[in-house]
Amino acid sequence: MLSEFGLSLKDARIGPYTSWLNICQDGYSLSNAPVPGFDSSQVLARINRSQPLTSTDGSFKSEILKTVFNIGLKKTDEKHLWIVPNSIRHVKHGLLKKASGGFTAPEVETAQSMLHRQFAGLASKDEGDILKFADKYGLLKRQPVHNLVFRERNTGRQFQLGESLLWWKEEIEDLAACLELWDMISRKDKNLKDKVLWHRDGIVIRLNESDIPLITRANMNLMDRWRRGDAKGPALYYLHLEADKRLANALTPRMSGYQNGEIAFFPDTLLAAIWLMFLCEINGRTRSIRCPGCGEYFDAPDPRARFCSTRCRMRQYRKRMVRRSKRQRGKRR
Repeated sequence: MLSEFGLSLKDARIGPYTSWLNICQDGYSLSNAPVPGFDSSQVLARINRSQPLTSTDGSFKSEILKTVFNIGLKKTDEKHLWIVPNSIRHVKHGLLKKASGGFTAPEVETAQSMLHRQFAGLASKDEGDILKFADKYGLLKRQPVHNLVFRERNTGRQFQLGESLLWWKEEIEDLAACLELWDMISRKDKNLKDKVLWHRDGIVIRLNESDIPLITRANMNLMDRWRRGDAKGPALYYLHLEADKRLANALTPRMSGYQNGEIAFFPDTLLAAIWLMFLCEINGRTRSIRCPGCGEYFDAPDPRARFCSTRCRMRQYRKRMVRRSKRQRGKRR
C-alpha cells in the first residue's frame, strides 16, 4: 500500500466529501447578485471584514474572488448570475455510514463514483439542470465565508453567499474537455494526435478550439519523457496537471477507529470530490460505461456488464423483441 512515492490510490479508502454537511435544505436558485438584495460592493466589503482578501496569487483567499466575484475567469462576456441558497437552513449529514457489523470506515458509494461524469454532462444541459445538481450536492467550493449571514433591513430576511454561475460553467467545460481527452485515450482513438500537437519549441494541447501550452522552452526537458510524436503520454500528463490544480490542499486524511486504524481521504469540497473520482477512473479504481438503456454512466467492475440495472436490461430486451417481431411480420408480407 505504501511505496517510496506515497500512497497507492487503488489501496486507499476515499470518504464521502465532507461539505455534504452543508446542503441548503430549501434548494438553490439563480440571482443577479452573490447575495440576493445586496450589491457586489456590499458583499465584498462584508467578506473582507470577515476574511481579508489580500491574495491574488491563486491561493485560498483569491479563490473567493474567482468563485464569487468572477475575478480571474477566462470568459466574462455572458450575463453574470449566481447560484444562491434559498435559505440559511442546511441539511446535516454524518460522516460515517452504518454497516451490518456496526460502523465501517467511510467508502465511496456507486453513485458518487460517477460524480465526475454527471458534472461534465451538464455541459450539454441548461441552467435548470445545473441547479438540480446543486440541489442534490451543494456548492462546489463551500468555504467559511459562505456561513456569513446577510440580513435585509426592511424585511429581516436572511441570506447566505452563493457561487458564480460563470465559474460553474467554466469548471463544467474544463472537466468535459478533459473527459473527452481521456475517452480518446481509453479507446485508443487515432484522432488523439490532433489534440496533442508537437512542434519545435514544445507541445500544445488543443481543447475547445483553444491551444494550451503544455511543454514550452521553460520546461523543455520534459519532452525527453516521451517518444517524439507520442500523444498518449503528454495527454495523460495534462490530465494529471489539471486534477492536481483542483486537489491542491483539498484532501484531508483521517484515521478510522472502526477498521484497525485505516486511513481514509476526505475531499474537502465538492469540486475536489469530482476530480478525485475522475482520477479514480484514470487510475483504474473505477470503470466507466455508458448504459445503452438510459444513457447514464455507471461503474462496471465486471467487464461483462453492459447495463446499469436490470430495469435497463429488460427495457432493451423488450425493444429488441419488438424490432424482431416487426421484421418477421414484414418478411411474411
